[in-house]
Amino acid sequence: MVIASPWSRLVASLIDGLILVPLSFLLMALAGISPLAQTTTFVQDLLFNWIPSWAYYVIFTALYGATPGKMALGLKVVRTDGQPVDWLTAFMREVVGKTLSTLPLLLGYLWAFFHPKRQAWHDLIADTLVVRSGPASARSEEGAP
Repeated sequence: MVIASPWSRLVASLIDGLILVPLSFLLMALAGISPLAQTTTFVQDLLFNWIPSWAYYVIFTALYGATPGKMALGLKVVRTDGQPVDWLTAFMREVVGKTLSTLPLLLGYLWAFFHPKRQAWHDLIADTLVVRSGPASARSEEGAP
């Protein structure tokens, strides 16, 4: 397994954001709430931002081992033993773990830059790794440049 760099993980998250932000705006517009309102309530944030985002990450990670952003970059989330991620692991990683990674000024995400296996806090909590799954992975494993 070739472990993904934190930079490629960041780019994958940005791609996912390009999907999630318009989705959030669409859900708010369908509910009759201006997506560009100056303020939103906690309940609105929960309903139109957090819950759809959590669902997106958990469903894609549990079913495919990767979100569309990770798929675009040839990345995949696996358990540290190389096995696919199940629903409970996906929930622990994407909801519980990422919430804890975010709260202290994103320190949990920055952890991946310094951890030997490039694991962020949410990876450590869920016992997962982000690895290369595309053709670049096969070339690296064979020792080709």
